Amino acid sequence: MDARDIDGACAAGLDPIRAEAILTTSVYCKTSCGGDRPLPLAANLETMQSKHLNLLINSGAVLVGLIVVGYVAYSAIHTEVEQPCSSRYPAPTRFSLQTGQGKPLSAIELQARAGLRDLGVIDNAAVVRVEGGPSSEALEVKLRKLRGSDDASDTARNGIEFRWSPPGIAGATSACLSYSVWFPDKFAFGGGGVLPGVFGGVPATQKLPAASDQLSITPQWDYEGKPVLAATVGGGDVRRMLGSETPLPTERWIPVQQEVILNAPGQANGVARLWIDGTLIVDDQGLQLRKDAKAVLAGVLVAAGYRRAPPEPGMLRFSPFEIAWR
Repeated sequence: MDARDIDGACAAGLDPIRAEAILTTSVYCKTSCGGDRPLPLAANLETMQSKHLNLLINSGAVLVGLIVVGYVAYSAIHTEVEQPCSSRYPAPTRFSLQTGQGKPLSAIELQARAGLRDLGVIDNAAVVRVEGGPSSEALEVKLRKLRGSDDASDTARNGIEFRWSPPGIAGATSACLSYSVWFPDKFAFGGGGVLPGVFGGVPATQKLPAASDQLSITPQWDYEGKPVLAATVGGGDVRRMLGSETPLPTERWIPVQQEVILNAPGQANGVARLWIDGTLIVDDQGLQLRKDAKAVLAGVLVAAGYRRAPPEPGMLRFSPFEIAWR
């Protein structure tokens, strides 16, 4: 510091010690009248900090705005996809293909588990051991006309059909069915066919031995092999929901998951979803599956076969069926 600066300050009436302190801790600024007035360094730092704080606040506001705009744009392009239903339901109940000793079920044992209302189980179904599949056993279904049938029409029955109601499912209003299916190479999809699905209705009673308001929701394939989900409600009305333009693959296991949520009576808010290979291909949330609140889900409709007479002998394989409900 120059001694002349201190002398000048002293000439202004300040003692030397105070003049040196001010000159050491001050910076100069120009006043509107053209003179120089010392500005304390602390005040200058406070001004700079305030500017930096304002800059940070403004930058943060811009960043938040960009994030909001980006999220809105992303949401407009991408919609949330419902994950496979098995991740949202309790532990499932399995239709085991093994005996208590771990051996494959025989045709007689399989029919015993299928119940009284079976079609073609003895003739067309067998439990076989497989390698590289979801389980060590598979249900193998021959897609051929039932033995001894004189029906030569285009709608001759083939394959198998039975209903499985696991213990505890009574009263269920939503369910998740899981299994895998295997189509052989060069499978003839013919005029379309049916795969296992979910069924329900008003439970039979002594006063009402024939259940009413029956319903079934089953995956199917069309004549090109494209997957379809079909809902059949009381009265026989059928609603088919096309799932994909891509035919079902052959010669490998295909994971299938199906979710059914019954509507509130009088409302069209029932839900039917279908996942193939982990991809959601059907998501219909405007169904009226029942009119009566007593109509509930009852189990698995194990149906496998062509909708018409088989174009040629064929075969399908299924992993054990698993169903969970609420």
